Amino acid sequence: MQNKIKYIGIDIGGTKILIQAFSKKLELINEKMIRTDVRHGKKGFLEQIYSLIDEYFGHSVKGIGVAVPGIVNQKTGVLVNAPHIPSGKDLRLRLLLEKRYKTTVHVDNDINAFLAAEYQNPRLNRYKNVLAVMVGTGFGGSAIVNGKMMYGANGYAGEFGHIVINKSAKILKTLEQNTSGYYKKKYPKLTNELVENLGIGLTNLNLIFNPDAIVLGGSVYLNHVSRNKKKLERVITKHSLAKQSPKLFDAGSQTSVARGVVLLMSDLC
Repeated sequence: MQNKIKYIGIDIGGTKILIQAFSKKLELINEKMIRTDVRHGKKGFLEQIYSLIDEYFGHSVKGIGVAVPGIVNQKTGVLVNAPHIPSGKDLRLRLLLEKRYKTTVHVDNDINAFLAAEYQNPRLNRYKNVLAVMVGTGFGGSAIVNGKMMYGANGYAGEFGHIVINKSAKILKTLEQNTSGYYKKKYPKLTNELVENLGIGLTNLNLIFNPDAIVLGGSVYLNHVSRNKKKLERVITKHSLAKQSPKLFDAGSQTSVARGVVLLMSDLC
């Protein structure tokens, strides 16, 4: 089995880590999931990663892709700020993995990896401009512009949730605070307002990017907004200059972030 493995993809989350091994054609060969060790700090976390990779790594492996929730500088492979990961601030993860395994390593944001995987789907890959928006505990975003992943000057593009929509300290300021799990915890029964808030946020993204389509996912979206997609479209249409909403798609339930980060590494998306 090990000789068939060409790529290794890792999806790191605050509660779990998924590793998947792929063939040259990115066919899934094997996978394993474990709980993230948050008790033993940076050392324990890195030992987990090394142990998982060691199970699948061999001389045939051409590259390792790692997706993390947080701000990543893709040029340097540094986790600038990943608060849900032990010592996930200024962690030089790519350098550590390259030094240990002597192979190509790519570290990226998990929503970028998610969008790269989704973009392989025929329902989306006919479009040149696609956004991903994940509304869960937080608010994540990513953008493909003219068929290419958009990273921005420092790799921080797509942090849509931090868009400031109110300036008063007495009320919720950011798009994330007005739509995500934070909002549902503070206002558990205000689903209509949450849909309206998300619609306004997507309107702003529509005005900035003018995308063909937006892929929507995350626990808050799926549990509280997806059944109100028509209302979401009406809000976007009402407030957009062209009075038109981009196509809205629900995220695929089996989308592999680990595969997506390998796609980004090998420039196949």
